[in-house]
Amino acid sequence: MTYGSLTPEVPLGPFEASPIRVWSAPGKAAKLHATEHCSRIRAGRVTSSELPLRVVVERMCPQCARYGPWARPGTGVGLFLSALTGLGLLHELGSYSEADEDSFADDEVKQAAVLLLQAPQDDGEAPDADEEEDDWRARREAQQVRDSVVGQWRSAAASLHRCHRFLALFPWLKPWAAAGMRLKADHVALLQRQAGQLLSREALTAAAGVTTMGTPVLPAEDPVFALLGAPTVVAEELASLWRRWSHRAADSWEDPRGHGHLAYDLVRRISSRRKGWDAALERAQELVASWALALRAGAAGEQDERVLVVRLPEQGLNDPFGRDEVFLGRLSEWELGVLACWATDADWEGLTVTLRVPEPVGARLLSQPSALSCLTPEQAVAAQDAAPRVPVEAVGPGVFDDTPVSERRPVTAGDLRALRTVSREVDQLYLVLSVEAGPEVLPLPVLEARVARGGRYVVVAAAGDLPDALVAARREELTAGAVADDDPVWTPRIHQPSHPDFGRSLGTAEGERLVVRLARGRSHPDAALRCLLLARGVADLRDLGDRYDASGERRDPVPFPVWDGLLAMEQLDLRPFRPAAEDGARRGGSALPLGILASVQLYTTDAAGQFEGRAHSPGCQHQSRVRGLSRYYDLVTVEQMLDAERFDPCSKCGGYATRRLSTPQVAYYRAAHRVHDLAQQVRWVLDHPELGTDTASLLAELKEWDAATSPDDWFDADDEERQWSRFIRRLLQQLETAAADPRPSS
Repeated sequence: MTYGSLTPEVPLGPFEASPIRVWSAPGKAAKLHATEHCSRIRAGRVTSSELPLRVVVERMCPQCARYGPWARPGTGVGLFLSALTGLGLLHELGSYSEADEDSFADDEVKQAAVLLLQAPQDDGEAPDADEEEDDWRARREAQQVRDSVVGQWRSAAASLHRCHRFLALFPWLKPWAAAGMRLKADHVALLQRQAGQLLSREALTAAAGVTTMGTPVLPAEDPVFALLGAPTVVAEELASLWRRWSHRAADSWEDPRGHGHLAYDLVRRISSRRKGWDAALERAQELVASWALALRAGAAGEQDERVLVVRLPEQGLNDPFGRDEVFLGRLSEWELGVLACWATDADWEGLTVTLRVPEPVGARLLSQPSALSCLTPEQAVAAQDAAPRVPVEAVGPGVFDDTPVSERRPVTAGDLRALRTVSREVDQLYLVLSVEAGPEVLPLPVLEARVARGGRYVVVAAAGDLPDALVAARREELTAGAVADDDPVWTPRIHQPSHPDFGRSLGTAEGERLVVRLARGRSHPDAALRCLLLARGVADLRDLGDRYDASGERRDPVPFPVWDGLLAMEQLDLRPFRPAAEDGARRGGSALPLGILASVQLYTTDAAGQFEGRAHSPGCQHQSRVRGLSRYYDLVTVEQMLDAERFDPCSKCGGYATRRLSTPQVAYYRAAHRVHDLAQQVRWVLDHPELGTDTASLLAELKEWDAATSPDDWFDADDEERQWSRFIRRLLQQLETAAADPRPSS
């Protein structure tokens, strides 16, 4: 594997003056380095400077030029350099442009084709025991040649398409890359021709006819199959044999006559020494051969041709090495064979291929479900005219954080498309600014959707833009008194309001501690902490979930530990805010004002009791323990939850997760519970005067609460603050009256 290195011959376009931070030893001729820790720095003193990109390219250290990140990811110049270097455009232009050590010469392909295109035996019998082992090995090697050539063709086509995508983002590179692109296109065409030579057009046409065959008459009453069981069992086994044969024959490169070995599946559960086994196998082979014979009889004669336009799927294009999914990996062997044998014109930039196929093949492509999107030429023209024309925009500096915020231009769909194209890990959060909504924190998919609808947004910062000093200081503060790795990560929940740590598990500070602790060993804690600090600005946390990649796997814009930093997987105790019991019993609430807790967000699967079953929170064991949110969750506030009469929570998880409380919210939550606890004690004293309870300490604490002024950020309305003060004062008066005029004990 070779990495592309940027050289002075590569045109830099609008990025040639972009500032790049570099390190170098003293001296005007000293090499520049992308990091101060480069192993090629021999001097003891290293200085840092910012130089234009055109100067950096001429003097960059070869090692840093190949491997080092020159600019911070996410910037415009960072996207440009990522698109060029590493496994970007420079690497792609140098790969799959000519034959290499893995390629096969035309003579080798022809020799393999002779073996592969030999007509199989019509009787479908297994090879004779006396067949030479060398012949078997030769055919096996020919099949390996076919698999290798088809794989190289797919990889080369994917590489050519990736080059087109890169060049569309940076059009000033097209004249410079034209010669290399022609070489790549010629090599893709050569590999396609070789693949077509190794595949049988007759076999592919016959396979197309398999899909039009109806289920044949199956001889379930034939006495030769009696050893399989009752006639109903025989019928099921024969139907299974037909399904396997038709499926294999329809989606394979091999001729349908070459699948006679499937007859052995019918007697696979019967001992070969049992009487009648040979006769049953021979009859099954005759049956399979008759299916292939009927197919050949229906396909005899001249066949018309049809021209089709095929749109190829985009899966597997983002990973040059196919670690996730290879290009065209979802196509069957038959569909790949059709592309290789009958493609007359291929537009690998637009992933559109023109086919000239026999009528049975065309009929199957148009009528059967397929990963290939097939249209007639007339339909393709109509679809192209009806589709909105989205102009391809060049990517330049001044969008992300290349320039001061005051000089940035609104982000466009082309800029976001470049981010998706160049970077594989782009599920990020952005602090953006718009005239309509002001500053917001948006996940990239939400930002893309709004820009597509005409929204104008200026990107202010990404998670990586948060000051290092701020993030590092917070991490060090959280880990200063860190416990050992084998100590519990989750702190026990505390239920006593008088405890100094009551309510701490619900707060944002505890969320930060959990993120740093959980990220240890998974990813860099600073990266997860940056993401958490920015994700707190997202108005609706459901925007962070419900995202899926091309393979259908769920991908969250935030790392896994960040969810525990955003959500507390426990419930609020809302008794202090519920109405008092009518009979004065202690189990009632205190009707305290909700204050700043009213708008706290709660996430649940069913807030209003509309669905069968109980409500769950993300992370519940009944929800497969997936902590992330999606649009299937309801968002309610604490104020709404108090009025939710039909809410039916799960007994395991409590029914909802709580968005973590800020420091003032935790303080008020603690205060409300403490005052509610005092109210319960006062009610006990009033209900049991005969006990002569010492109320001095209780009276002193109530006086402290009465004398203290509630913080300004506890209540949003003046009447709530008055309600809070009146409640404390009423408790104090009741207790003072009881202390001044105690009832005699009985």
